[in-house]
This record gives sequence, C-alpha cells and structure tokens, in this order.
Amino acid sequence: MRAAELLRELAYPFTELAIVLAMLFFYALFWLSERAGVVGIGLLIIAVPAYLRYLVLLLEERAHGRPAPVPSVETFSLWSDPWALATLVHVAAVIAAITALEYVDVPAANVILAIATALVLPAAFAVLAVTHSPLESLNPLAIARMLRACGPTYFVVPASLLAVSGLLMALERLGLPDWFGNVGSFYVYLLAFSLTGAVLHRRGIIFEVGLEVSDHDDMKAALEDLEKQRQNVANHAYGFISRGNREGGLAHIRDWLQKEADASAAAQWYFNEMMRWEQQDAALRFGQDCLSHFLHHGEEQRALKLISACLHADGRWKPLPDDRPAVMELAEKYSRHDLQRLIEA
Repeated sequence: MRAAELLRELAYPFTELAIVLAMLFFYALFWLSERAGVVGIGLLIIAVPAYLRYLVLLLEERAHGRPAPVPSVETFSLWSDPWALATLVHVAAVIAAITALEYVDVPAANVILAIATALVLPAAFAVLAVTHSPLESLNPLAIARMLRACGPTYFVVPASLLAVSGLLMALERLGLPDWFGNVGSFYVYLLAFSLTGAVLHRRGIIFEVGLEVSDHDDMKAALEDLEKQRQNVANHAYGFISRGNREGGLAHIRDWLQKEADASAAAQWYFNEMMRWEQQDAALRFGQDCLSHFLHHGEEQRALKLISACLHADGRWKPLPDDRPAVMELAEKYSRHDLQRLIEA
C-alpha cells in the first residue's frame, strides 16, 4: 500500500459522513451511560453490542468495496447478526490479559500485549467477517490462514494502530482534555475495522468463501473466473431486459443459478448487481424470488436485509403473496415493526 493510499485510509473515518454521524451517536450513548447511574448500565448493555456490531458491519462493507453503513434498527437488535457479537469475546480476552498483567512484574509486558493485540485481533475480526463463524474467529489456524491470504499488506494494519495509539498517548501526556482521549479511542477502534476491510478488499478476499483452501492464488483465480461468469450472465440478462423482455432476462439468471454451488450467495450477487442498473424494476422483481429462496432455506438475516434494500429502493415493494405470512412472522421475531407496517400498508 502506497503512502498516499495509506493516508487516505487513515483519514477515511473523518471523510465519510455516515461514519462521523454514527460515531457521534455512539459517543453520545456512552457519554450518557457514564452519567445516568443505574439507567446507564442498561444503556451500556444496549450500546456496546450495537457498537461492536456496527464496526464488524463497517469491516464487511469496506471489504466489499461498498459505502460505509449507517446504524439502523437492526444494529440494536439482539437477534440481528448474532455472530458479530463474537467481538465481545475478543474484547473480553484483551481486558482479561490487561488485568492479569497487573500481577506480573515484567516491564515490557504491556508493550508485548499491545503488539500482540494489534497483530492478532484485526485478523480475527477479518475471519469473523468472512466466515460469520465465532469459533473460526477464535481458531489460531484460521487466523494464520487469514494472515497468509492477506500477505505483507496486512501488516499495515497493526503498524498503523500502534503508531496512532502511540501518538495519542504522547498527546494525552501534554494535558489535553479527557474528551480528546475518548475521541482518539473511538478513532483507533474505527481504524482497526475500517483498515482491515480495506486490506481484504485490496487483496480480493471474497465473502461467502471459507479459508480452507491452502493455495491463495488458486482460490483467487477460481473466484475471478466465477465473477467473470456471473458478470457475463448478468450482461446477457440485461440485454433481454433492456429490450423489454424482463421475464426472459430473469429466466436466464434463474437457469444459471441452478448450476451454482452456492445458490444463495449467487442470488445475492445478482441482486446486488441488478440494483446498480439504471432501472431497478427487474432487480425488485428478482428480489421477490431471492426472498422466497432465503425464506425456504431459513436464511433469515439475508431475507431481512434484502427486504430492507427493496423497500429503500421502492416503498411500494411487496413480497410475493405466498411469502407475506412468513415475512410477517420474521418481522415479528426480530421486532422489525417498521417492516410489518410497510408490508401491511
């Protein structure tokens, strides 16, 4: 990563309005929790998981090369993306290690822990975002495979975290106000996830694929071929649809989905690709088919995100009639009353 690119990545959290607003919101929540007594404990129980879930989502979106996310109702739901809460285990482990070091008389122990944390945690978060598996994110072998897949570029992350943390500590010793240290801590956490996502995107590590393949170059080549095949199918479908034959274009995609090893991941890919087209009518119609597939296979989080995307594009969008009872049950299960109201309207 070149110096100019690294500087852009370091400045990224300050240049994205979505991140700035999200961090102001979470900062206000934590500020209130410190001053609200018993109520503050309740705020922390809500805010901490939501904050960590947002950071993992930021990593995921950056790895996909998509814009920074905005906190939503799902961010604060205990049932939304429960795998993302594995970050609580990682943070707890670091806190436990810091506490244990208070009883160890080793001058360099804190420095060693800081280096180890900066080196290992971003890779663990990357494994979590790629696999959605809390156990894999705690697996040393999976973390080692992630380090190998990212290559030397990965070490930009721990080096940047240590450099920024050291600079903030030096500035705090000059007697700067407490709020400066708090903002600095928020920035370091953001940087750990944002920069890790940028490295994954740069290295072409694609989601929905495990890390069991030992030869990263072969894996990358296979994924590039799959991407080209899917793009050709999407282009062919667009040709049908642009000439007014929407059903013909969608049928072409449906036929190809039957050949995919992971039909759910492929359906999600085609939906995302079609949403980039100038006219989104075909994407919204295809979204109805995708939703049926996700519901049938019990992929509840994918279903919820797809519904939100469709309704954001067109507030009049509705699931297929046969799917509406299942969607209403899903919305009730995850307390998505906003979706219930929109679908019932």
